[in-house]
Amino acid sequence: MPKLSFNNVAIRAITAAVPSNVQVIDTSVRSDAKFVAQMGIKQRHISLTEQTSLELGYVAIKNALEQVGWQSSDLDLLIFNSQFHDFNVGNSFLLQHYLPLRPECIIFDQIMCCAAVPYVLSTACSYLQQPNIRKAAIVLGDTVWSMYPNREALLESNRFIFGDSASVVLLERVETAPPLDLYLYADGAGFKYVFKNSEGSRNAWRHYDHYLMPDGAKYGKQELGYDYFYMNGFNLTLFASKNMSDQIKELWGTKILDYDYYAFHQGNKQIVNLLALALHLPEAKVLTSFEEYANTNGGSPLVTLCHRLAGNQQDARIFSASVGGGLAWGYCDMTLSTGVIGPIATTDLLFSDLLYQEIKP
Repeated sequence: MPKLSFNNVAIRAITAAVPSNVQVIDTSVRSDAKFVAQMGIKQRHISLTEQTSLELGYVAIKNALEQVGWQSSDLDLLIFNSQFHDFNVGNSFLLQHYLPLRPECIIFDQIMCCAAVPYVLSTACSYLQQPNIRKAAIVLGDTVWSMYPNREALLESNRFIFGDSASVVLLERVETAPPLDLYLYADGAGFKYVFKNSEGSRNAWRHYDHYLMPDGAKYGKQELGYDYFYMNGFNLTLFASKNMSDQIKELWGTKILDYDYYAFHQGNKQIVNLLALALHLPEAKVLTSFEEYANTNGGSPLVTLCHRLAGNQQDARIFSASVGGGLAWGYCDMTLSTGVIGPIATTDLLFSDLLYQEIKP
């Protein structure tokens, strides 16, 4: 079993930030009302001002540091995870500049899909086993507005299932802490479930009106928008509801009912409900955020915790399950102390010095 166990790493804070702009999904003017109902998304926070996960991550980590009384100079490690690139320089480097962090603070970017929570936590916890690394931060952030050619296309698009967000976890190495167990899995054959034709160098010269995807699906720009991001929702939903639930039953059995709350990847209503139904979980313990924030990618379980449990006044044992294209998936078994979870902040912050200005001839 690919299980990593840590009993000397304490989770000190969990925070999140989203753009201030809210887009309501108006079913009264849509021709796909049935699909909208299946997704369960009523609104999403989406940037109209070219915010990136860097700005959202900056606000979330500043709030987290203030929550625990740390200074940015206290951090020995920062990992920034995003599956969509904001800048040619990694967000970790830019965040090091804006916070700022000490030059000797270890920083790097990690690229994971919607399975990011257990994977990035495992990386940070492993670094925290080193004697000179005591305090760490992980930032999980993604924005999707840049997939569209302009604001009008973004607001009119029927691809409403993703929302912009960033979430932060502060970690500290201590002598003893509640157990933090992480389970990691991957199956590279699932690459065809999520595919972006323009990502990387392989298809850099290929800009067609229509695309034949790895799974045989045919799509054109007119249906998909400016920058095509393909996701096979049926197979991902089937995997999350069937394969993952079978595996969880095999590993945990009836002990899966022992947790106080469940925070799953918020892909959509179907994924969350089917997984909860297959595991026979009490509805009141299954936390959601897709209704208000849509699919917030890799950080969605953390956004969900902040949305539903901010200011929680008692210790809580949490089971989290994450899955994403690639294909990767994993689970977190963690106990969060009172006051660890902070609220979701809304922000209009924009680092204007990172915007290129047009020069008139």
